[in-house]
Amino acid sequence: MKGGIKDYYTILEVTPESDEEQIRSQYRKLAMRYHPDRNPDDPQAEEKFKEIAEAYGVLTDSQKRSQYDAAKAAGMDWQHGGTQDGFSYSQEDILRDLFRDPRFQAMFQGLLQEFQRSGFRHSGRFVRQSFFSGKGMFIGGLFMLGSMAGHALLKSAGKNLEDNKTNSLLQSVGRTFGSLLGGPKEQEEPVMQPQERGTDDLTYLMRLTGEELEQGKSVQVVSQGPDGQEMLRVKIPPGSRSGTKLRLRGRGNAGPDGRGDLYLQLEQI
Repeated sequence: MKGGIKDYYTILEVTPESDEEQIRSQYRKLAMRYHPDRNPDDPQAEEKFKEIAEAYGVLTDSQKRSQYDAAKAAGMDWQHGGTQDGFSYSQEDILRDLFRDPRFQAMFQGLLQEFQRSGFRHSGRFVRQSFFSGKGMFIGGLFMLGSMAGHALLKSAGKNLEDNKTNSLLQSVGRTFGSLLGGPKEQEEPVMQPQERGTDDLTYLMRLTGEELEQGKSVQVVSQGPDGQEMLRVKIPPGSRSGTKLRLRGRGNAGPDGRGDLYLQLEQI
């Protein structure tokens, strides 16, 4: 791909002086903003969702960031003939390396939980489709799937991190990424369990900007219908207020007495 080099700092809305903690915080914020389910009317959201991960993968890797900064300062092409004189990583290279990074794995597990609390897709199938076109991933030069990938990730992480607390976290993350990358027992689209005991009601926390509350916004959320998972398109009415609960009658989880209700609790960010 020839042409001007991508501006990863602009894509991630940070500066060359931003440290890793600031970059991580900004990535989490933008990943929530550009999740495709939060922007069903924006055809660019899915590509933006992938692109901010690409930017994060470069700016949190010291070697890639140094090479990128040098190429950008020199005004070089995106790929300079595949030589070491330019920035030669493809998007696929960057995302592959990113998902092998145990630090990213730990952070991304928390992000997936945020997607779940908001009612957005968050399963391994969604991640594979979003970042790897539904495929597995390369680990140590081998194309691996499912639990094999999880074990390989965990083994790689163990070589880099020795702290007991961190290793305990990585055990959990390794299991998560084992199914996330294609485990055989993975559900198609797992959904949040009811928050209220004794009912089949389902509550999602929908974080919106003040402008989105004022102007209204369309979103889509995952629910569990009698015939399996279903995607529901919901219109947040213009003039909505933070703290409001929108009720979708009969769209909650299926139970012995029928389906409960689904609530979207609005919160301004």
